[in-house]
Amino acid sequence: MSPFNRVAVFTLLLAACGSGRQFGTVELGSLSVEGEVQQEFLSQQLLQLDPTFEACYVRALRANRSAEGVIAMNISGKNGHVIPEITANETGSDDLGECVESAVAQLPIREPAGYDPWDFVGQWSVRFDIIRSGQ
Repeated sequence: MSPFNRVAVFTLLLAACGSGRQFGTVELGSLSVEGEVQQEFLSQQLLQLDPTFEACYVRALRANRSAEGVIAMNISGKNGHVIPEITANETGSDDLGECVESAVAQLPIREPAGYDPWDFVGQWSVRFDIIRSGQ
């Protein structure tokens, strides 16, 4: 490896691992729904959004290094789709709220075999926290 490549690799590693970069955690909040729905089955499907929310948060932290807090939403479900409506965004990042809302809206919902199509309303939240040194 040439000296230039070694310096470039070291610089990339330093930039990726340096203390200036923010990292965060995502915690899915409790789900409360009413109507024709199996809440536990729906909760399991919503878990699929965790990696997408993590990607949303990485992008948000690049733009706003202090973005953290809870995003709360009303959700309704019908015809295999969940329709989110953000009711509160404490993160200070509109982009994060839009990313979360878009991810929820794009998730296809599948009812268990043998059950009537779901028709429900409810509330859900997602918490985004910065990992600080010492945590």
